[in-house]
Amino acid sequence: MTTCTYIGAVEDYSVLKPTCCNPTVPGRSYCADHLFVVYKQGTAVNRRKDKRIAEQVWNIQDAFNEAIAELEAEGFDCYGDSERLEA
Repeated sequence: MTTCTYIGAVEDYSVLKPTCCNPTVPGRSYCADHLFVVYKQGTAVNRRKDKRIAEQVWNIQDAFNEAIAELEAEGFDCYGDSERLEA
């Protein structure tokens, strides 16, 4: 695509047509004027930070699940009322 696809403020969603016909920034769908209207600067940094935090949480969750599995393999009832499973 060689022209900007920015549609501006949309009042009627049945007619979605680009309102700008300027040439696009290479590799993007928008012109230089509308690129950072659509993509807020700095959001990629926050997204990478969120992915790092999520990965850390998943690692902790995996370690917790492994610990629970080991305890249950040793006979502990981790989610019930008794301390040990009946054999």
